[in-house]
Amino acid sequence: MGTISGFSRAVGCCLIPGGVVGEHVVHGDLAPGDTLLSVEHVTDGDPPTRVDRTAEFSITPGEHNTIENDTTDTTGDFLHVLWAKAE
Repeated sequence: MGTISGFSRAVGCCLIPGGVVGEHVVHGDLAPGDTLLSVEHVTDGDPPTRVDRTAEFSITPGEHNTIENDTTDTTGDFLHVLWAKAE
């Protein structure tokens, strides 16, 4: 968890393995009530690429450190997750 001078809230980010549609564990202090700022689908190619998939993800209600994807299988790739902590 970190803060940026001038930004009003603590923010967190994590790079995690992708997977099948469903829940994904995010390492950090992600909690219900936090704001999911972005989820990028990162492909490890030459060069690596990214696709914004934020609209396909949500923080799982009632669970810490978990996001849920109801659309795209990201198996074999990675997800970069950025969130802002609730105050």
